Amino acid sequence: MVRSEFPEIDLETSRFITHGWDHFILKTKDKKIFRTPKDDRYCLKFRNEIKLLHCLSPRLNLGVPQYKYISESGKFAGYDLLEGKEISQNTFKGLSKKDKFLIVDELAGFLSQLHNIPTDKLDDLCVEVVDNDTEFKNLNKRISKVLFPLLQPDEQKLIKIYLKKLKETFEHSYEKVLIHNDLSGEHILWDKKSNKVNVIDFSDRGIGDPALDFTGFFEFGDEFPQMIYDKYKGKKDISFLYRAKLYFQKIPLYIMMDSQEGYPCTFEEGYEMFEKLYK
Repeated sequence: MVRSEFPEIDLETSRFITHGWDHFILKTKDKKIFRTPKDDRYCLKFRNEIKLLHCLSPRLNLGVPQYKYISESGKFAGYDLLEGKEISQNTFKGLSKKDKFLIVDELAGFLSQLHNIPTDKLDDLCVEVVDNDTEFKNLNKRISKVLFPLLQPDEQKLIKIYLKKLKETFEHSYEKVLIHNDLSGEHILWDKKSNKVNVIDFSDRGIGDPALDFTGFFEFGDEFPQMIYDKYKGKKDISFLYRAKLYFQKIPLYIMMDSQEGYPCTFEEGYEMFEKLYK
């Protein structure tokens, strides 16, 4: 498809990345990234993601994908590679104190800007509002059906206690904002050369709790999200980081369940994380 629509792009030594959750990715020799949704049902959502990024780019202090190669069908599109290394736990441990402070500043500035973009300007981009009640019901149902049969009674009890705490957060008062909604280390690129952060993959964007965008930071310990929160200029509330940490505890549950439904993860990695966070 790329050869057909963009014959000028060198694909001789391109690399096809298939292990992503939602998209197939093609990385070319001349530093271009092409993405296509794994499911045709998400083509419209993908096109709206591209439009949103065109709107966001001038308003953000860090790099985000700027699609230049858009297929006529809208089924695939490409952008110039954003430099940087994904922030894994090992990468984070190897960062200097100075680098960590720079990353904190970049991410705090990014989220302050993103969360202050008026949501009433996004109507034509079909950004979905996060529905806590529906998501919770679906999560509860899926846990009972898929996860509980694989766990011991005492482990099931720990999850039931957690779900009760999670449901209680629905009563918290906060303003829903535009969120990235999947701001994990694999979507945060640290470019040491330029001392800059780039953020990729806005496919899960939504309008929801701003605390959701702090969820992935807990992968690197409690201090990191606190440092970003201290410099964050969005609207804060007393339970902001409490909710973010609760949302983080959902991750091992999803990994364990997704592993049973063909997604690129293993039950073991989810269970290991579950033991750390729940026991």
